[in-house]
Amino acid sequence: MEYKKTDLQQWKRKEQYDFFKKFDQPFFNIIADIEVGPLYRYSKKHQLSYFYCTLHSLLKTVNEITEFKYRIEGEEVYEYNQIDAGVTILMEDKTFIYCTLQYKSDLHQFVKEAKEAVEEQKSSKGFLPHDRKNLVYVSAIPWVSFSGFQHARQNNPQDSVPRFVLGKFYEQGNKMKMPVSVEAHHALADGYHIGQFFEKIQEHINTL
Repeated sequence: MEYKKTDLQQWKRKEQYDFFKKFDQPFFNIIADIEVGPLYRYSKKHQLSYFYCTLHSLLKTVNEITEFKYRIEGEEVYEYNQIDAGVTILMEDKTFIYCTLQYKSDLHQFVKEAKEAVEEQKSSKGFLPHDRKNLVYVSAIPWVSFSGFQHARQNNPQDSVPRFVLGKFYEQGNKMKMPVSVEAHHALADGYHIGQFFEKIQEHINTL
């Protein structure tokens, strides 16, 4: 994985970073709906997994926004060149495991490799915590169109990985809406950047 160290003394958000990194709980959360009709129709037309298509749009968006690529490591901040996904996978017995899925710019290649990685994790590796920094954590709760969400976490000043949760899509008029929860470390990102995320992911979905 490739990354570069941020020059904290020249960083434009150094004051915000210094302020929020001292918080016991520095993460903030925003939930909003996106319109997923075009994505759903595309996945059905091409016989692709709706979840993997959604995940690809999410990763494509995250990799376009610098603030989602920052990670706190010790007393430094690093910016990773590429962000992949650490996802939760539901097993047949209704427990779950983690799996790391590498981002690929081509949707069809991403879906193919993601399915292979998940099957390998299920069959041979089992439950293993994520151990990489250049991830965003993504979970799906396709049974609930939620309007609020809170993650379980340990108090860890080195934890700066953004979290995303995808909810159950529902119909509203002639549109299909899906709630998305975005949680980010306030020392590294602000509401503006989450706003960018929602704008950009909607643009990507609309152009499928």
